[in-house]
Amino acid sequence: PATETPIPTLTPTPMPDVVYQLSGIDLGPYITGDPNLGATVSETEIRNLIERIAPYTYWVRTYGTENGLEYAGAIAHEYGLSIAVTAWLSSDLEANERQMASLIDMAKNGEVDLAIIGNETLLREDLTESELLNYITRFKEEVPNVPVTTTDVWSKIKQSPDLIASMDVVAVNVYPYWENIGIDEAFSAVKEWYKDAVETVEAISPGKNVIVAETGWPSCGENGDPTSALYYLSSFTSFARVKSIQYFWFEAYDEAWKAEYEGEAGACWGLWDSEGQLKPGIDEIFAGNAGSGKVVPEREPKLDLTLVPPMGSITDLAGIAWFVNPEDYRVAVYIYVPDAGGWWIKPTFDFPLTEINKDGSWSCPVFTGGIDEQATKVAAFL
Repeated sequence: PATETPIPTLTPTPMPDVVYQLSGIDLGPYITGDPNLGATVSETEIRNLIERIAPYTYWVRTYGTENGLEYAGAIAHEYGLSIAVTAWLSSDLEANERQMASLIDMAKNGEVDLAIIGNETLLREDLTESELLNYITRFKEEVPNVPVTTTDVWSKIKQSPDLIASMDVVAVNVYPYWENIGIDEAFSAVKEWYKDAVETVEAISPGKNVIVAETGWPSCGENGDPTSALYYLSSFTSFARVKSIQYFWFEAYDEAWKAEYEGEAGACWGLWDSEGQLKPGIDEIFAGNAGSGKVVPEREPKLDLTLVPPMGSITDLAGIAWFVNPEDYRVAVYIYVPDAGGWWIKPTFDFPLTEINKDGSWSCPVFTGGIDEQATKVAAFL
């Protein structure tokens, strides 16, 4: 469903070697210093960080509105990016006032496309729901023309219907890794979470969109490695593309200081390393090969269904084929119609195979005539 307050999207011109751009990227700019110990970034540093990632994304999200981050909105717009700016809220009320004042100034200057009031403040128990709602209301009153939300894990947002109702778009942080879900089950977990989130939000606030404000996988640490990180990036982005989900990938660059607070894995969530080099294999995602055998070729081929139409529908069956070269594989689809004698090949007898797109996605018409709408089962084979 469409958002109640549409979020404008500024589409940059891709570089020649960039076929597929991410919906959004989270930008933590503290590549070397620790912001908890007073580290800041200059306007030049922010510009350099944004300039490098600009060809690969439509949106950028920042965390904080001070210490150099107050320049991020104007710079992002210079590079044709939309920007989600986060006021970093904590239990320090004086610091919160500075963050809110700076966010409001940026928004009034036209430098904010989506305002995010706090990140995981409920999870950390830094603020109550009522306190958070007061900050959101204050921003709406000051800048009524800029969409506003907060970001937190779904388990917290789900318990707060008033919070869901207050937001223009529901933005959720999704981390199978931190939920101790193995990489092989991560994609299934995301599908179930998304279904629950959309259904819950629709019941509370019809027509409101659900976006992913953070998701990712570390390339080091316990249960983190380059292959798993690449697999999760490939599977999530393909799923998001099929479902038309707006998302922000966490994160742009490795930030070494986070290891002190989150363990070894905290330092290696970036698409780029701390030297600004794109990590191996990620270029294949930007080349449009998500889901293909070019990305993680050592894994077994796999077929997932992303959309199974209900009985009586005319919607296509859709899915993703993982870890295959789309040029070498096809999908065979069948439907079971009891009154028509059993299983029937789709889309037709003359065209029994469905081609796979470069990103691994595919779709197949399964209701093509006769009494197909009475089908009770569907089967798909790679």
